[in-house]
Amino acid sequence: MRKSAWMLAAVSLSIASPAMAQGITLSRGEEVIVGIEENGLSDAALGPASPTPFELAVGRHLSGQKPPEAPLAEGTPIRDGEGLPAAPVPDPGQLRFRFLQVPGTDHAMLIVHNGYAKGLVYRARITARGKTSPTDVCLVMPGKVGIEHWPYAISAIEVSAFELIDWKPGDGAPCK
Repeated sequence: MRKSAWMLAAVSLSIASPAMAQGITLSRGEEVIVGIEENGLSDAALGPASPTPFELAVGRHLSGQKPPEAPLAEGTPIRDGEGLPAAPVPDPGQLRFRFLQVPGTDHAMLIVHNGYAKGLVYRARITARGKTSPTDVCLVMPGKVGIEHWPYAISAIEVSAFELIDWKPGDGAPCK
């Protein structure tokens, strides 16, 4: 039954949808998988999301702390000598946006899987305490996972304006 509801949501987010052209809105505990083609987004699928061991470790690390200035590397000490589990490898030709609450806190995280050979830039708007406003997000490196963290409760996030750009390691991960 759950699988058919997930498939129905995927059908409702087809490229023909005007809402898709403007952005994709996720509530806490949801993810969307989408492809980028020359003429826009395609193959969108919306479904439930629960934190993976990697996401739990990152969430624990970021909870109550200022977000890091640079991406976390595998093996980064988390707490009590623990290391960060290996990050997932994004599926080629797909973007995956996972919007999660950090367990045991009111913090929110957006996990972005970039399965393309180019850097991903996008825009985001968050809804917190009944108000919606734009928020800064960082470039997601090619073939990598990016994490955005907010140390407060967010009820929804809208992601839009997806663009794949040429990127090389010396470019860093600019945020805007």
